[in-house]
Amino acid sequence: MNLSAPAASQDSERESFAAIRAVTTLLKKLKPVCKWFSCAGMMFFLVMVAVTFIDVFLRYFLDTPLSGTIELTEFFMVLVFFSSVAYTQWTGGHITMDIITGRLSARRQHQLELITNIWSLVIVGLCILAMLKYAGKCTLYSPVLNVSITPFIYFAAIGLILLFFTLLHDVMASAQSVGEEGGQKVLLLVLGIAALSTLAFAWFATTRIPGMTAVTLGVIGIVFMLFLFFSGMPVAYALMASAFVFIANMRSYDAAYDMLGKFWYNTVASYDWSPLMFFLLMGYVCFHGQFGQDLYRAARSWMGHWRGGLASGSVCACTAFGAVVGDSLAGSVAMSAIALPEMRKSGYKDELAVGCLACSGTIGSLIPPSTTLILYGVLAEQSIGALFIAGVIPGLLCMFCFLLIIWLWTRINPAIAPVSAKVPRTEAIVSLRLATPILIIFIVVIGGIYGGIFTATEGGGVGVFGMLLLAVCLKRMNFAKLSATLTESAKFTSMCFALMAGANLLGYFMTLSRIPMVLANEISMLVLPPMLVMGIIILALCFLGCFIPAIPLVLICVPIFVPIAKVFSWDLVWFGIIATLIKNMACITPPFGINLFVMKGIADVPIGLMYRASLPFIIGLFLCLFLIIAFPQLALWLPSMMASGM
Repeated sequence: MNLSAPAASQDSERESFAAIRAVTTLLKKLKPVCKWFSCAGMMFFLVMVAVTFIDVFLRYFLDTPLSGTIELTEFFMVLVFFSSVAYTQWTGGHITMDIITGRLSARRQHQLELITNIWSLVIVGLCILAMLKYAGKCTLYSPVLNVSITPFIYFAAIGLILLFFTLLHDVMASAQSVGEEGGQKVLLLVLGIAALSTLAFAWFATTRIPGMTAVTLGVIGIVFMLFLFFSGMPVAYALMASAFVFIANMRSYDAAYDMLGKFWYNTVASYDWSPLMFFLLMGYVCFHGQFGQDLYRAARSWMGHWRGGLASGSVCACTAFGAVVGDSLAGSVAMSAIALPEMRKSGYKDELAVGCLACSGTIGSLIPPSTTLILYGVLAEQSIGALFIAGVIPGLLCMFCFLLIIWLWTRINPAIAPVSAKVPRTEAIVSLRLATPILIIFIVVIGGIYGGIFTATEGGGVGVFGMLLLAVCLKRMNFAKLSATLTESAKFTSMCFALMAGANLLGYFMTLSRIPMVLANEISMLVLPPMLVMGIIILALCFLGCFIPAIPLVLICVPIFVPIAKVFSWDLVWFGIIATLIKNMACITPPFGINLFVMKGIADVPIGLMYRASLPFIIGLFLCLFLIIAFPQLALWLPSMMASGM
């Protein structure tokens, strides 16, 4: 019997795993480089803020605006995003859907992670090659500054190369975990599955199937996209991969390859998306400058002595904070750190405390400035200013619906929210004075946009500049906090723009498939009552919102449902408010509402309690939705007043 064979096999396995560990360790040394690259890019972001503020100041006060600011902003956006995209991967910032993978064992998770990391590596590698090809052929110059955009495309390619090596590190780390847990045979089996599936995707991309209509391919493409989502592949890469494979099949490989390079760069270098960057940074400055504490203290001082007053005050504070931040999750996180300990100290039951905090953050998507409304405005080609002002009354209505829910809940079950001691009037006035500066900045930003003094992008720049200045003057912003603000802003910005690039490419595929047009035509031919169609859209979005994260939900569904809205001649501003409300439901609807999972982690409560806590507020959102559908002027009155005043 040859006993040396197993020993030799074990030695071979150890050597191969040692080699994998060595490569993983070597690639990990890139992490500080990527972090430095991201920090350098965020310095350009601060320059962009300063340039925007100076341009507004010179134009408004001296009537001598800077020339070429739109082009400068687009160039800076490229520097900011592509310098941070790799570090966002290092920090796990790109959205994944762990609905299925989260229920698997650790061993199975590592195996599936290895496969999806390889798929991601392949699509990013194709993006790099396509972008380098685009840079080599590009002869475009900016029209005002007469600057060649070619160096910026090469810069974008460098950022993606760093992302490629980051993904390569993730592939090697996953391979190491799979090998150590299952041995060399399991590792080779998983690698074989990854290779064969990748070859299958490539075969489909380059092979026309006879008799397959564009609509059929579109449906298969959507199913394929969902398959990639649920496999755990980052959503941004899954969007790009599914769109690339099916565009290549419908048109040609070369056409899809050329688009892969152009779409990612052109999405990032689009001035239309620039308000998103500014308002995201504005929100993080507000968070790290502790302005949320001022807003909560004021709400608690004036409302805390009512039954359920701390919960009601939290709803109002979340609304005010959302008006500055414009993001549902940020409002919930910021207010939870401040309000949850106070409510628990006062004897509030967790059902009410965590429920109102998790759900009230969604109001920030309606109260301007709103990142969701910016996304919708660009996709539906609607005025962002009109959408902003249209969201004011629905946002306040949503707040009052939540206050009504709290009032009813505390009357039905008084033990859930004991009455707190009344704060002295002098303390209440002081709290209001502390909250005034941040509210003034909000009024200046939104008022300036509505008044036509500056655009949404310029308003964001003015808001960031003013908030940074205020934080510095109040000694709330030091180097460490500024660094954290920029790092977190870069992470979220990179995640958003990667999603948008993938969604834009997917949108082109949807156009090729003709699904939106066919769907709109089929619905119009059924002669269904408009409100029945609206009900179907609401149910579809609510169902999808249970499984798809909020931002991808908006990016995927708006291009599909807006053509239907046009068939029925619905006002697209009004429809945008409805879509935003439904997106808010997606954030708090069991079983996969993102706000519920984040709040579960913050509050350390069972997920079942989070589900029970959210249900009353979901009813409040449905009440608000019903009122806006029944009375469209709730959303359209302010935009009509703004239009008539111009």
